[in-house]
Amino acid sequence: MKPVNKLNISFDVSALKEFLVDCDLWDKYPQRRTAENSPHSEMKDIWVRYKNPEECIKTGDWSAFTKEHESEWLEDIPNVKTIAYRMVEFVNGEKLGGVLITKLPPGARIQPHTDAGWHAEYYDKYFISIKNENGSRFHFDDCHIDPKEGEVYAFRNDKNHWVENDSSEDRIAMIICIKQNKFSKEGLCLGQQQQQ
Repeated sequence: MKPVNKLNISFDVSALKEFLVDCDLWDKYPQRRTAENSPHSEMKDIWVRYKNPEECIKTGDWSAFTKEHESEWLEDIPNVKTIAYRMVEFVNGEKLGGVLITKLPPGARIQPHTDAGWHAEYYDKYFISIKNENGSRFHFDDCHIDPKEGEVYAFRNDKNHWVENDSSEDRIAMIICIKQNKFSKEGLCLGQQQQQ
């Protein structure tokens, strides 16, 4: 089964892209970027929805941060909630998890990795391209995508994946995590085209 599949749904992300290009929310929580040996060290992100990290920041203890939890909205960004809940509806989702927006500068890389931990294993992952110029590619061991803005892909985060931004512009993407009752990492959403 392929580790990534384009879905039969897309979004107008022009207003979201315009907001994100100039917003000051990037790197508010830099922990993914600054963690030792992080594959994400060359990018910045916005944690739009996840476990609230304030207690971990206060105590300095991050040991329980990736354990089982209920995600909550940390930022109110135009159109993100609408897109996220539309995706839950589209895939017949059971529960919305994390929502993450990432920015990778020109010439930068997200290094090859697989995602681990409770959240990564519990939820299925959906990629939405917000800003993607020619030359910015999302790779897996046996394939890659060079997505157009607004396109949606289901992808296997438990397979080796990485990003190379060989374009002249920032690459911005949103990851929406959804627990599903009908589809799964081995399920229909990754093996067949979906119908709206």
